[in-house]
Amino acid sequence: MARAEIRDLRCQVEALKLCKFGLERFSTDNDSIKFYTGFPSYNHLVTFYEFVEPCAETMQYCYTTCTSSPFTRPGGRVMALIDELFLFLVRIRLGLFQQDLAHRFNVHESTVSRKVVTWANYLYFFLGIQPIWPSREVVLKYMPQAFKDLYPNTRVIIDCTEVKVQVPSSLLLQSQMYSTYKSGTTLKSLVGITPHGAVSFVSSLYTGSISDKEITKCCGILDLLGTNDSVMADKGFNIDDLLCSKGVELNLPPYLLNHAQLSPEEVIETKAIAKVRIHVERAIRRIKEFHLFDTEIPLSLLGTVNQLWTVACLLVNFQGPLILKNNLC
Repeated sequence: MARAEIRDLRCQVEALKLCKFGLERFSTDNDSIKFYTGFPSYNHLVTFYEFVEPCAETMQYCYTTCTSSPFTRPGGRVMALIDELFLFLVRIRLGLFQQDLAHRFNVHESTVSRKVVTWANYLYFFLGIQPIWPSREVVLKYMPQAFKDLYPNTRVIIDCTEVKVQVPSSLLLQSQMYSTYKSGTTLKSLVGITPHGAVSFVSSLYTGSISDKEITKCCGILDLLGTNDSVMADKGFNIDDLLCSKGVELNLPPYLLNHAQLSPEEVIETKAIAKVRIHVERAIRRIKEFHLFDTEIPLSLLGTVNQLWTVACLLVNFQGPLILKNNLC
């Protein structure tokens, strides 16, 4: 075969890659990579893929047809494994419908569903076994100066957030999921970050009626705290009794109670806590930028929504630092 013919064929292959909706199409467009996946660049995403690939090669797909067992994959893989990951990331990042993704990736709608569920479960377990709760020494090493000056024992900053859920037909479920704060049916999760901005704790999703105190008690974060640690939270986290028994301090913004107004000292303390506590809200905003959680979660997703939520929270740590060096001082 002539060299010119080989060159032409190679050009055709490259052209086909660019026409296909897959990761390779955006290999030179980091803005699109960030838009579709949340990763800062193509290289960041490829590095993450190389991190999860060895086990992903042997992961089992969920099939429930009569010709196969529930956890086997008949035949060969139609899509490249890295494109399966790309499809999953596009699904949770943009919240696109499965029919839309089926058209984009030129596969059947049921294939999209299977791959999303499979990758959600795989990443939930794979990322879930990675240690994200740092030691006190690591927290102190990367702690911004503002925390060292004012709250040097801070181990974690916590807050709760909610995602809306389709109203179930069961009145019992409706009452359990109803959130007075959101005036609707929701699922609720507690998120914790380190002083330097990394997500260090993610709870499971609980029904929206649960209080901040009860979710703190049930989620397991108390078992990770040690004597002389300090927890920072917002008003409403009345968890002093839960922390005192472990020798842990709670830092909350002062609130009025029966006072007409805050004292000058309390105003200063409120500003100081608000300045550093705001970063947990920024971390939650990053999580909510996975637009799958923008609208009501359909009841059909309740079987995997906990995995999808946890994976989205953990992927935030792959997006680069939340707090730039010397930005909080």
